[in-house]
Amino acid sequence: MNPGDAELRAQSELQPGESLYWTGVADPARAALSALPAALFGIPFAGFAAFWINAAYHGTHAMNKSGNSFTGAFSFFPLFGVPFLLVGLGIILAPPWAYLSGRPTVYAVTNQRVMVISSSSTRSVKSCTPADIVSVDHRERADGSGDIIIRTTAQTRSNNSVSQPTVSLCGVPNVKEVARQVMNLHTQRPAA
Repeated sequence: MNPGDAELRAQSELQPGESLYWTGVADPARAALSALPAALFGIPFAGFAAFWINAAYHGTHAMNKSGNSFTGAFSFFPLFGVPFLLVGLGIILAPPWAYLSGRPTVYAVTNQRVMVISSSSTRSVKSCTPADIVSVDHRERADGSGDIIIRTTAQTRSNNSVSQPTVSLCGVPNVKEVARQVMNLHTQRPAA
C-alpha cells in the first residue's frame, strides 16, 4: 500500500473537527518477526502432539490385534491429540499470519486520537484517545524506523490477574518523530 492510499483511508475515518498529523503503513515483516518467539514455542508443542497421536495410534492398534473386545473402545484415543496438534500448528503459523494481516494496516495520529485501521474483508478501526494513554514507549532501529507501544487505561481481567492492553504501531519510519506526536497527544489529556 502506498502512502497516498494510507492517507486517504485515514482521512475517511476522521470526525468533524479532527485533523490528520501523520499516517503510515504497518511493516508486515516487523509484525512477523515479533510473532517468531511464539512460533518457536509452537514447534515442540505440535511435535509432542504429533508424537502422542502416533504413540496412541500404535498402542491402540497393537491392543486391537490382541482380539480383546474391550480394547476396541480405545480406537478413538489418538483423536484426543488432534486439537493440541491444531493449536500447535496455529502457533507455528503465527508469523505468516501476522505478515498477511499486517499488510493492509494503516496507522494515523490526529489532533484527537491514535488510530489503527485494519482491513481485510472488513475494516476495523481501533482508536486511542488522550484520556486512554498511560504511557508511550518506542524502540528505534539503526535505520530510524521502529515500534511504538502505547499503554492504555483499559484493563482486562482473567484468572485473578489484571493486564493492561497496549496499542502497537509496528515498523514505523522515523519512529522518534511519530512517538513525539503521540506524546504531545498524551499531554493534551484532560485534567481529571
